Amino acid sequence: MRLGLIQRSPMQQIAQNRVRIGADTMQDILAEAAPRDRTSRTDKALAECKTAWTEAYDLANSKGLTAARAVRMASVAYKLAMPKMDSLPTIRAAIACIAQGITLEVFDGRDGSQLLYAAQVALSVQHAKGAKR
Repeated sequence: MRLGLIQRSPMQQIAQNRVRIGADTMQDILAEAAPRDRTSRTDKALAECKTAWTEAYDLANSKGLTAARAVRMASVAYKLAMPKMDSLPTIRAAIACIAQGITLEVFDGRDGSQLLYAAQVALSVQHAKGAKR
């Protein structure tokens, strides 16, 4: 006879919990689960950057700063809200944020090109990591 913990699969654990709680209660719990957010990482990052820019600009205006200082403050907030380039989806999101930032004149030509080059380097590093696996 072997002593020790019995390992159950997740499905066996759910079935066991259903027996304990009762089928009606389990259905109530599952029915109240929040729907999954299917917004892409890129769309979330774009919205986050734009929201950071808008909130910072509005805050600067409400404090009575000049328009030039408000734009500068908003640009810094936009840059701080950009995603890190540590995985393929976040690199794509960062590229989209850079493109949007160039359009909104958050980045001048030199900054925009340097950031796009950094994204290109990050992409090549990610591809090299994938090739080693």
